[in-house]
Amino acid sequence: MPFIDFAILKQRVAIESMLPALQLEMREAHGQYRGPCPACQSGGKRTLVVTPAKAAFYCFAGHTGGDVIALVAHVRDCSMKEAAKFLAEETGQGREADDRRRTVPEERSKEVARSLQPLAYLQADHDSVAGLGLAPETCQAFGAGYAPKGIMRGRLAIPIRDGQGKLVAYCGQAVNGDSPELIFPNGFDPREHLFHTEDIGEGEVVLMHDPLEVMLAWQNGIANGVSFLTETVLPHQLEILAAFMDKARCEQLELA
Repeated sequence: MPFIDFAILKQRVAIESMLPALQLEMREAHGQYRGPCPACQSGGKRTLVVTPAKAAFYCFAGHTGGDVIALVAHVRDCSMKEAAKFLAEETGQGREADDRRRTVPEERSKEVARSLQPLAYLQADHDSVAGLGLAPETCQAFGAGYAPKGIMRGRLAIPIRDGQGKLVAYCGQAVNGDSPELIFPNGFDPREHLFHTEDIGEGEVVLMHDPLEVMLAWQNGIANGVSFLTETVLPHQLEILAAFMDKARCEQLELA
């Protein structure tokens, strides 16, 4: 199933608009819709309450509530993922959201990749870089270094490459406890990339926390580390990892 952005669905689909699709027999009064709950089949004719102003529902019989996706899941007795799929198919919003999330960043990434050149002014031997535990030789091997200017100014600029080694962007690693830990250029979607896939061969691959950990591990003899570029991991990112491992013939995944 294609990726469906739950947040976009909830933003774009009014909860009351789904009442006919769910075949709910409800009456409106005082800004609320009330009716029987076909899932619980108990509690009477006013047990299910939908409040459009709050984009929420509550079922007194089931003692449960939530947003429009949760409503679909409750009424249809299915998972949230299945509910989101139903909602997307009924409204046509899921495909649009997925296309926007995938196509636009990919197109921008391709535009950046065609013109992006290595940053010659990065300083591999800067004190801030040494403070992270990185040797100048490690930074030079990765093409990373302290950025004294540009959008990564004041951070460790780390190149992100695709599976063929083409430079697609730089991420900026904080060196002085700044937040967030990683920053990215406009138009680059970190959810669509894995870090350090260009140098991974057959065998075992180690999934690490972030690019800095990958570089530190490489410096200490572990050359087959990769990482995601986000704190939280979405299902489609795991699919990207699985596809990479299959293509690289990596037979085993170890979590660092």
